[in-house]
Amino acid sequence: MNLSLRRRLSLLAMVSVVGLLSACGGGDDDPLPTDDSSDVVAKYIGSWRSDCYSDDGASAFLRADFSKASATSFTGDVIAYAYLGTSCSGPAVRVERVLTNMVMSFDGTKPVGTVTADKFSGTADQGSEKILLQVNGNTLQIGDPDASKDAQGYPNAFYDKSLQRL
Repeated sequence: MNLSLRRRLSLLAMVSVVGLLSACGGGDDDPLPTDDSSDVVAKYIGSWRSDCYSDDGASAFLRADFSKASATSFTGDVIAYAYLGTSCSGPAVRVERVLTNMVMSFDGTKPVGTVTADKFSGTADQGSEKILLQVNGNTLQIGDPDASKDAQGYPNAFYDKSLQRL
């Protein structure tokens, strides 16, 4: 597989992975409030954004906004923004709602490498999935849906891209 095709697939995979989550800020750049409680979902509540990833003259980033539904679940949307040029600037040429009406419910924890990840089952208008999430400071890691899965269907590795808290 040539390098250009590999990069395009990597960008597409990132959009798909984050799509398993929830939340979007739409056209609003203001981040959602965070949650300072000790609830298991608190560390995920708020707004997240990926770095700008470029490929063949185009670029994209993802924004996720998570709102607390209960001590063990959160809701939201994920939006992908695509641009001409490699800097994710100017008007977006495509804005895609990756997931809508998402609800994620905590299912326990699982060791992944040197960290303990949180397991979530999610449903959205686009379907359902089992995912892993892990926060380290202001960085959100997401389980790689293309990685091998454990007996319960959760990924055994993280995706190589991450999101930063806004």
